[in-house]
Amino acid sequence: MSRQQPKWIVPGSSDSDNGARPRLQVYNSLTRSKVDFEPQSASNLVKWYNCGPTVYDASHMGHARVYVTVDIMRRVLRDYFNYDVFLVMNITDIDDKIILRARQNYLVQQWMATDHSQLTEKTVQEVEDALVAFIATNLLPTATQLTDWTDAAKAQLTATAASTMATATPSKLPMHLKTVDAAQQALLAARQALATGRVDHTQVQGLAEQSRDVLAPWLDALRGDQVKDPKVFRDLAAHWEGEYFKDMDALNVERPDMVTRVSEYVPEIVAYIQRIIDNGFAYEAEGSVYFDTRAFDSHPDHFYAKLEPWSAGDTKLLEEGEGSLGSKLTGKKSPSDFALWKRSKPGEPVWNSPWGQGRPGWHIECSVMASEVLGSQLDIHSGGIDLAFPHHDNELAQAEAYHRCPQWVNYFWHPGHLHIEGAKMSKSLKNFITIQEALQDYTARQIRFNFLQQQWDSPMDFKRSTMEEACSLDKLFTNFFMNAKALVQEAQAHPAAFTGAHQCQASEQALIQELFAKQDAVHRALCDSFNTPAALQAMVDLVGKTNVYLKDTPVVARNVVLVERIAGYLTRMFKVFGLADNGPAIGYGSSMAGSGEVDGSSREDVIMPYARVLSKFRDGVRELARAGMEPSQILRLCDQLRDVDLAPLGVLLDDQEDGKALVKLVDPTELARMNMLKQKRLEEKQAQKAAAKAAQEQKRQERLLKGKLAPADMFKTAEHAALYSRYDDDGIPLCDDKGQELPNSRRKKLKKLWDAQMKLHKEYLAAQQA
Repeated sequence: MSRQQPKWIVPGSSDSDNGARPRLQVYNSLTRSKVDFEPQSASNLVKWYNCGPTVYDASHMGHARVYVTVDIMRRVLRDYFNYDVFLVMNITDIDDKIILRARQNYLVQQWMATDHSQLTEKTVQEVEDALVAFIATNLLPTATQLTDWTDAAKAQLTATAASTMATATPSKLPMHLKTVDAAQQALLAARQALATGRVDHTQVQGLAEQSRDVLAPWLDALRGDQVKDPKVFRDLAAHWEGEYFKDMDALNVERPDMVTRVSEYVPEIVAYIQRIIDNGFAYEAEGSVYFDTRAFDSHPDHFYAKLEPWSAGDTKLLEEGEGSLGSKLTGKKSPSDFALWKRSKPGEPVWNSPWGQGRPGWHIECSVMASEVLGSQLDIHSGGIDLAFPHHDNELAQAEAYHRCPQWVNYFWHPGHLHIEGAKMSKSLKNFITIQEALQDYTARQIRFNFLQQQWDSPMDFKRSTMEEACSLDKLFTNFFMNAKALVQEAQAHPAAFTGAHQCQASEQALIQELFAKQDAVHRALCDSFNTPAALQAMVDLVGKTNVYLKDTPVVARNVVLVERIAGYLTRMFKVFGLADNGPAIGYGSSMAGSGEVDGSSREDVIMPYARVLSKFRDGVRELARAGMEPSQILRLCDQLRDVDLAPLGVLLDDQEDGKALVKLVDPTELARMNMLKQKRLEEKQAQKAAAKAAQEQKRQERLLKGKLAPADMFKTAEHAALYSRYDDDGIPLCDDKGQELPNSRRKKLKKLWDAQMKLHKEYLAAQQA
């Protein structure tokens, strides 16, 4: 009988997980749980729509939280799990916030340019009127005039406003008081300028800028309906859209595959609304069109407010969703109905429609643009958690009413809130940090490290302590990559001699198993709803184990190929996370200068700076040799080469235990910063040493001054003179002031004082002789 192949054992069947491999599961806001990720396409295509910014102001760290997080998730899906991701993002360039900001900016500029080319009493009076109106609207309804802005007046306004709460949101009270204070200070400066005759246009500009938050709404109430030029609104949106993308580029956030702008899709929006009306889920009223939430919710195939059903009747959130200019619209059947089309009012941009001139509502914009590009069903929709209701819930209702489908979006992903030092961040509260401000203190990579340390769907606190942790992580990996690259380059430049012994001993075998374990841990973490904190911790542990291996293994015995493999794996994962570019095999890439890339520079441009340094060092050695050099002089010259000459070129010489330096290429600015910190620590140490020496000298001088007095005279002067009447030959007291002989115990104490003074006096005399 011929031999046959044995039964083949299915790989993984003996795993502790009973053969089950981890599957990608992601937290889905539609279920409030982690669910398997299954794209609708068999070809691995993922259709993803992300809510983009409303462009009317600078982007802040709340935006960074959303867009950097989405960028990380997109990269992981595409570059790690190998999905074919097509991401669409909108730009909201038609919105109440944009209309108000553009109109008010325009009116303030016009006020300065035409009405008030010079500072006058009228200028000051109008700002005073604006301030009174602001106080009456936001703080004190009974306010009719200003009072002197004293500390007592501030305290009274604060107390009265807090008790009456003219503002509907107590959290805005500090902001409103700050606005009033700024305007009052500006008015005080303006009155002083008037009194001294300084009435040029710069005074008007200063007054307008410092009181803008009270002047702008006042002018808007007076003349807002007169602004008709559509360019006013488009220019503001275009400017801030450009700034937004500059910020995203600075944060290394990849551009979407397609960007859609509301202003470019108005005809499609009109047609979309008409179909919703035709399907029985919307109605026209007084030139506006509203979504009929009751009709939709009562339909057996539909459900209103899928994401937050408990918020469906929250009138405050619903009103906020309509925008500050939409609250005046009338004709709704139900308070929960929302505008798909808003009839035009004076001072707003307008488009034509079957229902008259108007503009799109906020929520309809995303439904239309996502449907136009991605079709009748999306795999993923993402956006800030603050948009879940009513915006995203309304989006779902509109799209499902249009497409007549029960589920337009399969997965809704909401990055968590971002707080600043424990406080909720909000543009309306003006307690936000812009992205540009954050980038002045931290690098884009450090900010991304911070976000990677937080679970994407949980709230996070942007504060100094968490950023310090992120900076420490950055430094840890930077140093590891530098060491790994230097070891690889050294091994390539000086290959180890053949010894006949392999380099996979017990320590290498343990490190290999550590690599396998951490790769598995990273994979399981990413499958667990993109758990980047756990994935990052596994990488930190891998670096720690590798550093221990390098420390404990002699230089000649190190398995550099294994270290290179570990560094290469970490680099690949960092590219997935957006921490590294697609440059070298090890390290962050071109974000670090001195990576070895020439970037089109000529050979001469690259080599000459290094050649000059070598020539200068050679000249120095030759000069010392001719002068009969001392060994210490050569060492000082070597230190200068390492710390001064090579640093601007991004070359770090790291002295090793075997006496040879490991050559590392480092970002010159980072190396300069390291040397600056090193110099600073040295200077601090020298300053401490000098301070200690000065303190010691001061004490010596005090001792010498004290020792100037001869011991024979010490009990005969100052406060002692009145205490004693007789002394021995050395000047030590024998009797008190009444002639009574001093007891022996008292004389012993005085003798000790005398001996101490004698010692001080001898020191003084010795110093005088010196």
